[in-house]
Amino acid sequence: MKFSPEQVPEHIAFIMDGNGRWAMNRGFLRLRGYEEGAVSLRRITTHCRELGVREATFFALSTENYLRRPRREISFLMRLLKTYLVKERDMLMDNNIRLTTIGDISSFPADVLETLHETEILTSENDGMVMRLALNYGSRQEIINAVRALCAEVRDGKIDPDRVEEISEDVFAAYLADPQMKDPDLVIRTAGEYRLSNFLLWQSSYSELWITDELWPDFDVEHLDEALVAYVNRDRKYGAVLDPASGEASGSNGI
Repeated sequence: MKFSPEQVPEHIAFIMDGNGRWAMNRGFLRLRGYEEGAVSLRRITTHCRELGVREATFFALSTENYLRRPRREISFLMRLLKTYLVKERDMLMDNNIRLTTIGDISSFPADVLETLHETEILTSENDGMVMRLALNYGSRQEIINAVRALCAEVRDGKIDPDRVEEISEDVFAAYLADPQMKDPDLVIRTAGEYRLSNFLLWQSSYSELWITDELWPDFDVEHLDEALVAYVNRDRKYGAVLDPASGEASGSNGI
């Protein structure tokens, strides 16, 4: 399906849910679902690039999952991440995609961190699209970290305590995990769950949401296109009241 440049969201965020269910529904171990999910990640990333999306953020591993899942499963995910980072370098370079991450990766195995760092450096000059992996990420912790950083600036005299009322949304956003991130225009969640699950809570305040029952390993190009059709036919008012005479607050892209 063809979309005009003005219809394509600048930033799409994905909650990649249903990998374990996909595997169990087929009589496989849960780990097989993550392997298939990596295949889906590749095809959705390349399709986003083909569409002209500027940023694609993928919720790959939540803080809650990192803490609560069996260590055997987390170890497998670390190996899978390392393999993915090496395997997909050609794809990233061929498509002019820069890889980056958000989340607390400090406790990841040293070899995984090294591979991740190498891939980030390799792709650092690519400017066609940003592919952002949220790893050991939780939005509440991100916001708390930002508050702590702001408080430290006040404590250290870098922000005048008598002028804290000047701290705006833009000022606060500069302390979030990736200050260069544009707020998502569209958040897509697979596997039929109707919640954000602690993902980009600040950034998704006015994002359009699209939920599908498809499990992430089954999520394909046609499903993304279906989400985009729904997106471009919505009125994005950002809390404004639509003027029935002019329709100026509508923001409808139309298709």
